[in-house]
Amino acid sequence: MQRAAKRRQNTRRLVIVAIVGILVLGTGALLFSTTTTPTTTTTISSTSSTTSTSTTTTIAPAVAKKAQGKADALAVAAGCPATTSARANTLTWKTAPPMTIDKSKAYYAHFHTTAGDFVVKLEPQAAPVTVNNFVFLAEQKFYDCVIFHRVIPGGVVQGGDPTGIGAGGPGYTIPDELPAVGAPTYPLYSVAMANNGRPHTGGSQFFIVTGIAYEALPASYSLFGHVVSGQSVVNIINSDGNSAQSSNGVPPIVTQRMLSVTITNS
Repeated sequence: MQRAAKRRQNTRRLVIVAIVGILVLGTGALLFSTTTTPTTTTTISSTSSTTSTSTTTTIAPAVAKKAQGKADALAVAAGCPATTSARANTLTWKTAPPMTIDKSKAYYAHFHTTAGDFVVKLEPQAAPVTVNNFVFLAEQKFYDCVIFHRVIPGGVVQGGDPTGIGAGGPGYTIPDELPAVGAPTYPLYSVAMANNGRPHTGGSQFFIVTGIAYEALPASYSLFGHVVSGQSVVNIINSDGNSAQSSNGVPPIVTQRMLSVTITNS
């Protein structure tokens, strides 16, 4: 009887150990699953063609509708299309612009948006080709009325595609000017050129880093500026984003637009 009781006790122990083992393995699979971690390549890719209507947000539908109406009214008053789904412009070029900036000067991009204004200090010494390209597009009014089509709260704000779907550009690409790996590589409010996941495929789309987790993105994107004024406006745009992981930030809950981007230098 004692031996039988001991066998039963050992059997129970084995069952408990097996259950614990299964739980541990399952937890590890969840922690390291690529479906539960941010995909940095697609987060800042300029060629994403899928969107999701499933959203997770703290913005009530009525509040979001009212905010969208206000943003659209400001856009229409500035001469933009009535809806955010309409293409902002049809500007296109066959080749990248020639170098016209003076790398010894300081350049600033003044963003006037439906959420407010912010200023980006451009970095021509670190990324002259990228800055020259951005200045050219801004002076051609390429960014006027263009939406921020991908917004991940606590992550990134991305815009620069006149089609609004994340697959458009100026008709040409520019070479990479990649930053050195740092700590962090892309500090908060960094402005970098988006690409389609392959080298030298930047064009007009850019993103602003708004979350600490995204400061450690791989050094695969040309870093060409930093938001030096109006960070609170960038945060407003970011808070209107889409937090549903399956959506990858597309579309935002409230879609904000660039009404104009003006360049100054000193």
